[in-house]
Amino acid sequence: MSTTLTLDLHVHTNYSHDGRDSIEEIIKSAIAKRLDGIAICDHDTMDGSYAARRYVANNNLDLLIIPGIEVTTSQGHLNVLGIEEEIIKGLSPAETIRRARQQEQEKNGTIVIIAPHPFHPFRHSIGNLCLHPGIDAIEVFNSRYLFGVGNKRARVTAARHNITPVAGSDAHSAEFVGLATVEVAVDGAHRPEEEAIVKRIKEGRVRITRCKRTPFGVYFSQLCEKKR
Repeated sequence: MSTTLTLDLHVHTNYSHDGRDSIEEIIKSAIAKRLDGIAICDHDTMDGSYAARRYVANNNLDLLIIPGIEVTTSQGHLNVLGIEEEIIKGLSPAETIRRARQQEQEKNGTIVIIAPHPFHPFRHSIGNLCLHPGIDAIEVFNSRYLFGVGNKRARVTAARHNITPVAGSDAHSAEFVGLATVEVAVDGAHRPEEEAIVKRIKEGRVRITRCKRTPFGVYFSQLCEKKR
């Protein structure tokens, strides 16, 4: 018997420099939208992941928190899921990947490295470096976009090079959690540990289920704020 879980793999809290809402608000939104889990990927910090796991445990909530971080490398962003310790920003993509894999070996666990919004303009995107052999998946749908060209190019790239495609809302406020989701099937009727989910993603056993954009006006206004 297997259990199918619906997840948003790219969520920010106010622990990110540009995140709007608290851990409590993000988790409340995820539960209200009947998600089974979310990956907290705050910019260059894991404090949001740690806080979310504590909040869920302390309140006995039925939501899986996949620990993660969106690392600012010297050439663009990388999302690292299943990680337990932060990787400092500013390193090369290759060095960032090496340090993630070092943690994976030392902890005898599983880490999945995702290229988020790899071809989106104005987003610290990693571009064709998403083809680095150490990257496990490409985010082919990111909810925060103006025209969708970046998502289309990511989708074509993932298909052409046989790289696992994933999706994420990239929500920076609670309202937009769950706009983009994936399904992961895990063995057993009971809820798995987060590592089992990360392992399935790394194996490519993940399916995109929802692709809905952040409202154009909201994202455009956020872009304008960043440029001020």
